[in-house]
Amino acid sequence: MTLFFTLVRRDIRLAWRNRLDVTIGLVFFVVVAALFPLAIKPSPELLEQIGVAVIMVSGLLANLLTLNRLFEEDWQDGSLLQLLLLPIPNGVMVLAKMVAYCLTIGLPLSLISLVLVVQYQLPSELIGPILGAVALMMGILSALGALSSALTLGLRQAGLLMSLLHLPLCAPVLIFASRAVYSHAEQGFAEWWLLGALLIGSWFFIPIAAAAALRLAVE
Repeated sequence: MTLFFTLVRRDIRLAWRNRLDVTIGLVFFVVVAALFPLAIKPSPELLEQIGVAVIMVSGLLANLLTLNRLFEEDWQDGSLLQLLLLPIPNGVMVLAKMVAYCLTIGLPLSLISLVLVVQYQLPSELIGPILGAVALMMGILSALGALSSALTLGLRQAGLLMSLLHLPLCAPVLIFASRAVYSHAEQGFAEWWLLGALLIGSWFFIPIAAAAALRLAVE
């Protein structure tokens, strides 16, 4: 466990050292969500209808923009091979990187989504559900992103291939997260249970699969 938390702290320090990359993802999230009202009729009713969907889609795109931080830099400087040789299961190493990514990208994106709630004039009772849905969505997207990033690591045009692989996997998560916000107001919890099951399942199985893909990439 000590080595696990050491890896988490290492990735958080690297993210702080390269905080411009993290900031770009957060700024992209805000800019994309802020541009939508400029392209449609400035109607409060319309903004309220599309607000949740825009926040979710913007979060997905910001997540896609920052996925290269997971393994690309370690692969380029050769430290990924050293991480795979650590005396812990490779899946635990991947899990540590996923935790660090969620703390440096997923958590800030979830908090910034609260600002967008005000911009789209969404009801105040949706603030909690939106924060929870975005947090769950980012957790699942981080796991799916780790798998997509590991599968395309070292390939030509890896960014394009990762997008083609990652986006279809994220479509169900995007749908469930958007529906969860509205179902909460209707006292429905089916989507929340689905998101929770996806989060637990992805964080349990994907580190193992991503670790196997990483071993193939460095061989």
